[in-house]
Amino acid sequence: MEKSEVLPHALCGAKAKRTGKFCRQPAMKNGKCRMHGGKSTGARTQKGLDAIRAANFKHGIYSKENHKARIRVKNIYSFCKNYIRSLN
Repeated sequence: MEKSEVLPHALCGAKAKRTGKFCRQPAMKNGKCRMHGGKSTGARTQKGLDAIRAANFKHGIYSKENHKARIRVKNIYSFCKNYIRSLN
């Protein structure tokens, strides 16, 4: 975009990594277009936050409870391994 070119609306202004050019989409109130962060501000109420947490919970493999359980199993395994070594 040349400096002499004047547009009737504010531009998004997000810069592309590969081309180095700026996004030419019209900006929303927060200064970004809908593709670069202009649409959603995220959940703000406790009900909305809980709904997002419930929707993103898939399997619980990395939950705190499972992490503690894995550590307990690891400690038991180490204890048994050391005990067997001590018998030989």
